[in-house]
Amino acid sequence: MNFDPVTIGHILIVFARLLEMFSFGFVLLFIFKEIALKYVFITAFVTVGGILVSIFGYLGNLLSPFASFAVDAFVFCVVLAIAFYAFMEKREWKIKPPPLPQKGTRCPVCGAFVKPEDDYAVAREGRDLLYFDNKEHLKSFLENFKEYKSLRKLNFRRIEDVYLKEEGVWKKVNPFEEN
Repeated sequence: MNFDPVTIGHILIVFARLLEMFSFGFVLLFIFKEIALKYVFITAFVTVGGILVSIFGYLGNLLSPFASFAVDAFVFCVVLAIAFYAFMEKREWKIKPPPLPQKGTRCPVCGAFVKPEDDYAVAREGRDLLYFDNKEHLKSFLENFKEYKSLRKLNFRRIEDVYLKEEGVWKKVNPFEEN
């Protein structure tokens, strides 16, 4: 089965449009996975730039269908590289222990100052952190989350992870788990 160059060109143009759709899919994935906004904007900019070069280059007879496909394939590879770095950065941030509590940091349960030398605990939502002076106050906070949230006027929707200084690791919070 022999294909003429025009047919192959049309097939490549279709695949080029699919690569563009996948690139936009990464933008949406970054938004839903709460990847840093810089990666969302960089990926969107690279994708739109690649689309403009590819489509207007082809329609203006500046690029052949093969070159148009090559542009979209290159842009897709760049988007994959951005995705790799974005997910690695998010993973590394979640693995690192939280920074030490700053001077003046108060426990949202009792209002006591949280000191770096204490066995403090940390609750996390995204990049926002709440420090507690001990794990009992963290447990009380998790059990009565809605009350503390309204009482302290906290801008948290849910707690994703907790960190206990004595254990030195982040743990996922399961809202259905009884402690």
